Amino acid sequence: MLRPQGYATIVGVGAVQEHDTVTCGHCNQVVMTKPGTAFTTYLIPQLQGPPKEEMGAMCRVCMRAVCLQCHAEGRCTPLERRIEEMEARGRMLKAVGL
Repeated sequence: MLRPQGYATIVGVGAVQEHDTVTCGHCNQVVMTKPGTAFTTYLIPQLQGPPKEEMGAMCRVCMRAVCLQCHAEGRCTPLERRIEEMEARGRMLKAVGL
């Protein structure tokens, strides 16, 4: 990856895997990326064999890399916005007395 957001080292039985990572801008999930591809190719771990390569995804509203599940959802809901909504709901419930 040209500018990775993170780096993961996975230690398994008899093998160590190292990957560049990117964090989803909507749900905060960490996604492994193929080296040298920026965030355009994601590596999806498989139970057996090498990881499956999938086309990466980017939200064109908030301009952040997103995981494939959030991309399939089709709407921009960044984690910060969801946290703000939860806090506002908590303040409202406290003001009402619940």
